[in-house]
Amino acid sequence: MTDHSRHYSDDAYRGKMGRMGKMRGVSDLVASAQRLYRMMKSPDTPRWVKLMAVSSLGYLILPTDAVADLIPVAGFIDDASLIAATLAAIGSRWDKVEDQSEGLDEAA
Repeated sequence: MTDHSRHYSDDAYRGKMGRMGKMRGVSDLVASAQRLYRMMKSPDTPRWVKLMAVSSLGYLILPTDAVADLIPVAGFIDDASLIAATLAAIGSRWDKVEDQSEGLDEAA
């Protein structure tokens, strides 16, 4: 896969998930992000799914996105919307989403 280290890194993802895991009201977002992360890491996942996942997770870890994450709860609305839209887009075109997202090691 292409090097996206300028925009995404596993360390930045894990740091963001660790901080978010301690916040109230974002557990669904964390679970959805972890699902994308597991799909991205699976060797059986198609490249187009991995590219969508890394793009969405890169946006999630970016602190200066459309709505700053420093704003309590509201700062994660754009992140949650993008993650949900990504999962919906993947699920509508790839019937193995559930197979790939279950049974892999948890991230974060």
